[in-house]
Amino acid sequence: MRKSNIWSAKAHALDRYRWKLLRQRHGIPGSSVRFLRDAFKDLIFGICAHFRLANPDIDASACDFLLLQSAPKVIRFQRKKRLIETLRQRQHRLVETALDVPSALLSSRRLCHPNQSVPLRYFGYAAHAQWLVRHYRPHIVLNDRNGSYFAPFLRLALDAVDAKLVQLAHATTLETSSRLGMNDYHYYFLFGRSSLDALLRRKLIFGTSTAVIAGSYMIDEAYRLPPATAERRTLLVLGVGPDKEKLEGYRRTYALLLEWAIAHPEYQVMVKAHPRSSMAFWNDAQGLANNLTVLPPTITLAEALSQASLIINIMSNAVIEAGLSGRPILYVNCAQDNDVFGQAEFFPGPIRDGHTLTKAIEIVERDYEMYCQNSLNFSTYHIEHGQKGLDINIEALESILRGIPLTVYCSIIPESLS
Repeated sequence: MRKSNIWSAKAHALDRYRWKLLRQRHGIPGSSVRFLRDAFKDLIFGICAHFRLANPDIDASACDFLLLQSAPKVIRFQRKKRLIETLRQRQHRLVETALDVPSALLSSRRLCHPNQSVPLRYFGYAAHAQWLVRHYRPHIVLNDRNGSYFAPFLRLALDAVDAKLVQLAHATTLETSSRLGMNDYHYYFLFGRSSLDALLRRKLIFGTSTAVIAGSYMIDEAYRLPPATAERRTLLVLGVGPDKEKLEGYRRTYALLLEWAIAHPEYQVMVKAHPRSSMAFWNDAQGLANNLTVLPPTITLAEALSQASLIINIMSNAVIEAGLSGRPILYVNCAQDNDVFGQAEFFPGPIRDGHTLTKAIEIVERDYEMYCQNSLNFSTYHIEHGQKGLDINIEALESILRGIPLTVYCSIIPESLS
């Protein structure tokens, strides 16, 4: 009997999924144009990959964990530094690398012939996934990129050697981004129940996975901070990512906060920029207000939170860690985006003008302890295990590595292609 080609079947299923993704946002003509454009790009990658395969006798060195970052530039952000250090301290061999652009994969010949044939459009994706498994021989791949079309083929390549693909959520999965529809992993490590609930509500999900409510691997005992007091009068502004910084609503929010800082010199205002932000607005603003400080990138979020008595969040995942610190939070946002974190259910906001911001701060300072507790309640919903998140992630990964049952809450995330 002819052996079924699961790689080819996966490729055809991926085509159907990508078409449905396009149809969520575009009509049939627009979807068709975009589908054909993407198919052409993938086809060129696949054709070129056929002629740039690595030597069959490639060097290989086994590792326990292969940390596959979403792009080479992400490595320098060191967001997973504690996870990496802890796994290595526990005598696990961990190798860190990143998904690269097709041109770099072709020039460096990081491509191997897949275990089974695949349509030419997906040959490049499948060939690099196969190369990763043959070159690094990992027991577990820790994947970082949301929505990666390499992931389904990486899972197939790992299945052949009885290894596992673990998706590490680098934030909550509450956003509407289409990339979160990719679910083709053995395990999907999530921060909390809110992330699982959001994924289960999605109408379009590709693949199945076992969700593991492991908490945040970026949180450890450093976030167990001493209580703050309202008398400190120090505000910490959590900056948004570079994509949002380009948008008018978020630019107005930044301007509002700067104007407020200038008008209220009795408060110290610190800014913790997003790791990928150029900080252009806030660096220019420092000369306009003596009470404004832009924190250097070397200051960790936990260190920044420890100095604050009140947090200003706009639309940043860092609000969840901020809640864990037990500092009151205000939701300030002049943009009309959906509040994916449900901040308004716990905190004053959305605040869109300076007068309302001043009044909100006065209200919080009058009942400071209650608003501290609100922040903790908010964080609990979004992040399980609190300051033990890093420890729980390590324990769960070691359980998978040893092939023993997980002790944390798990749930199946099924495929949904409606």
